[in-house]
Amino acid sequence: MAHPPPDGLSFEQDISDRNAAGTRAPNLELNFEMTPEQIVHNLALHIRNAVRPHLGSMLSRKLMGVAVSGDTTFAIDEIAEDAIVSFIEERGLSIAYYSEDRGLIEFGQHPEGVLVIDPIDGTRPAMAGFEQCVVSVAYADYKPGVTLGDVRFGCIAELKQDDVFLAERGKGVKWLRGDGSLQAPRLLPITRIDRAPLTFEIAARPLRYIAAAAGEIVDACSLNAGCFSISSTAFSLTRLVSGQLAAVIDIGPRIIVDVPAARPAFHALGGGKMIGLFTYDVAAAALIAIEAGAIVTDAYGHPLDSTPLLDTSQENLRSMCAATTPELHAALLRSLDDGIAHLSGTI
Repeated sequence: MAHPPPDGLSFEQDISDRNAAGTRAPNLELNFEMTPEQIVHNLALHIRNAVRPHLGSMLSRKLMGVAVSGDTTFAIDEIAEDAIVSFIEERGLSIAYYSEDRGLIEFGQHPEGVLVIDPIDGTRPAMAGFEQCVVSVAYADYKPGVTLGDVRFGCIAELKQDDVFLAERGKGVKWLRGDGSLQAPRLLPITRIDRAPLTFEIAARPLRYIAAAAGEIVDACSLNAGCFSISSTAFSLTRLVSGQLAAVIDIGPRIIVDVPAARPAFHALGGGKMIGLFTYDVAAAALIAIEAGAIVTDAYGHPLDSTPLLDTSQENLRSMCAATTPELHAALLRSLDDGIAHLSGTI
């Protein structure tokens, strides 16, 4: 039996209230022991197996509602969410999980770990049958005040292809190819923006403002390196590890903070809520990229470690600037600073 927290309660309030009232789910009989690394890896593969037959189908495009974050939920998202529950229940795991579509759910009386899951990061590419969609599963100890910096294990499994990326904090990253071989990370040693293939996010971000803030970056790299909008931050971050990209940018949430006049446009595009990066988007992929040697921060250059892990409120939206070298990261931040200053002076 799974129990979501009541609406409007913080994580700490919900845990305290449940302990006092004795309303936790009955304890589940464990079928077998699994390590956190085994859980994130096997769960990611389980979700992939459930979703893969539906990639590119018309059924997958059916609108099902609105997620906790405010993003649209599609039929293919529901298939993936059901796969999470079946995995946990079939194995009798006592664990909590947190996802975009269903929020926080607990299994068992005293779960010690929490899974932060984006069962399909890149839903829109997945519906189109494109390859830039992944399963993202991260594991942290289940405790009050848990943050991104507390994530201990992360797994990204490609949906269209067969590669898997695994990381344990402080112990590096494993890149498992579809043929079973182990591949070493191959970060691009690029230091200049005009030589850096990169991605930036535009979903529910007003393009006129993104262009004003990041236009110099796009103009510099688009011809000689390549600039892409992939609609999956987790996929993009793993491309730093694979040597296909040199940088990943999401400037939208910084514009929301620094340019108040832009907020109504973000609000309108998000259907009444501002959309940006949440922890389930990056919990696994940021750890993987960092363990591979990349630099991953917000668009101000601040580490993301202190970000509350189980929070999809508007206040917890995050921007991103990730790069394969410190020099490129610094150059991108300087350009973004200039771009935000220019945008602020024009609206």
